[in-house]
Amino acid sequence: MDAVLIDEELIAPARLRELSQRKNGPSVRRFAAQTLVYFGSAVALVLVEPWWLLVPLLLISGVIQFAMFGLLHESCHNTVFTSRALNRLAGWIAALAQPMSPALMRAFHFEHHRHTHELARDPELGGLAMMVQWPRGLMWLVTMTGLPFVFARWGWTLFAALVPGGADRAWQKVLPFVRPAERRRVGWEARLLLAIHAGLLTVAALWLPGLWWVYVGMLLGHMFLGWYTTCEHRGLPEQGTILERTRTLLAPRWLKWLVWNMPYHAEHHAWPAVPWHALPAVHAEVRGHLVHLERPLYLHLHGGRERPQLGAGK
Repeated sequence: MDAVLIDEELIAPARLRELSQRKNGPSVRRFAAQTLVYFGSAVALVLVEPWWLLVPLLLISGVIQFAMFGLLHESCHNTVFTSRALNRLAGWIAALAQPMSPALMRAFHFEHHRHTHELARDPELGGLAMMVQWPRGLMWLVTMTGLPFVFARWGWTLFAALVPGGADRAWQKVLPFVRPAERRRVGWEARLLLAIHAGLLTVAALWLPGLWWVYVGMLLGHMFLGWYTTCEHRGLPEQGTILERTRTLLAPRWLKWLVWNMPYHAEHHAWPAVPWHALPAVHAEVRGHLVHLERPLYLHLHGGRERPQLGAGK
């Protein structure tokens, strides 16, 4: 990824190298716990018989499928584990819940890092001027349903699976953030992801109708994703340093645990090579320089109230 801009060297190079060291230990328990809950909740939804258990199980499924976004995000940076192969495995497990293949996520997310909150280039904005602003009214409601995320991801995956990489004009129109050299890998990964879900949906239709509830959980997870990711950049300037274009979110510990410390978002954007487990240490060093430090749990953002800023030495 291209270097990001900050006003000054806030972390000494030697300290930054120390913080950027990747480790397996901090990730093993979190990865194992989240993967167990992810697959365990799916099995429970398939086997559930008392109807009253369905609601809590759907909520658990939705929350853990939302959490898979944090794992997918971290795996595309290769910072879950020291091994590239283990990062790829983690990415594929997370991709089942998103649904977005690891290669497509890397292309999308790295372009987002290169051009954070720039209307013309950030794929999160889709070239739509209204996406730069904080969503209000009907736009807010649509965003909170999570449906734009679901439609975009399935649509991109179908396109990548079906359209040859040589169809340059089509790829430039639909997936401009995927570079020509990456199209082949994005294409075959998309076909693999679709094949897995086609198999699961066939099983749901013919033998295990409880599997449909896992896909309802996927929709719930994307609702939570809409609530969360909107807070990272929307409504902030298109120009300026990366700290001016990104919010750090003062989230409770359980949310940090779920999404692999992504609430330390300005820190992540300024130093993307730092693994998830070192972001709290980065935050402690640069907190006084953060421009957008938000609290409480985003309620004032979504409620449209005055947004308190705790940055710049406060």
